[in-house]
Amino acid sequence: MGRGPRFWFPLALLGFAEIGSVAVQLLARRSRAESESANLLLGPSVPPGTTEYGHALRFPLDDFHTMGTILPTGPAWLVTLGVVLVGTAVWYAVARRPVRIGWFVAGTIGALLAVPLLDLVGSWQFRLDDNLRGPLLATLGLLVLAAYERSRFVLVTAAAFALVAVVLSADTAGMLGSAMILLAAAFLALLRAQPRSVP
Repeated sequence: MGRGPRFWFPLALLGFAEIGSVAVQLLARRSRAESESANLLLGPSVPPGTTEYGHALRFPLDDFHTMGTILPTGPAWLVTLGVVLVGTAVWYAVARRPVRIGWFVAGTIGALLAVPLLDLVGSWQFRLDDNLRGPLLATLGLLVLAAYERSRFVLVTAAAFALVAVVLSADTAGMLGSAMILLAAAFLALLRAQPRSVP
């Protein structure tokens, strides 16, 4: 994996995962809007005596396309963080080749189980909003990465991530802004790792 810092990969992976999550949410909103406009067009065409039949025909479509509003954004963050965690574990397994593979796998499984448990604690105990719990968990993961790598650079990146994703804007704009911060940090880490050519 080279002599450069290994932490560039988790930063880039989380940034790209955030962008992918935003893209999925935007597509879900678009399909939901198209479904609502189609229902408005189909509504008057239903014969007067078949209101129940017409409602039964439209209900599954409404239920499918409004799933994004029924389900909170918390599960989207949980999926994003789970993918990032597994990808990071595979990355470090290849980069460091741990001697005790059993402990490494157990630690990865424990971290995967800790993510939804911490999300439940934030929801039930602290009454945190769905849009806040995901960025807070991601910030916690970045702090663990900074401690593991003993990197001030990752620590500063985690602080900037939390400032944008939690304090300034805990919504789609905050996700995109924090993703740009992570990708920029990963790029800077790769640039710092490049050996300087001697003239």
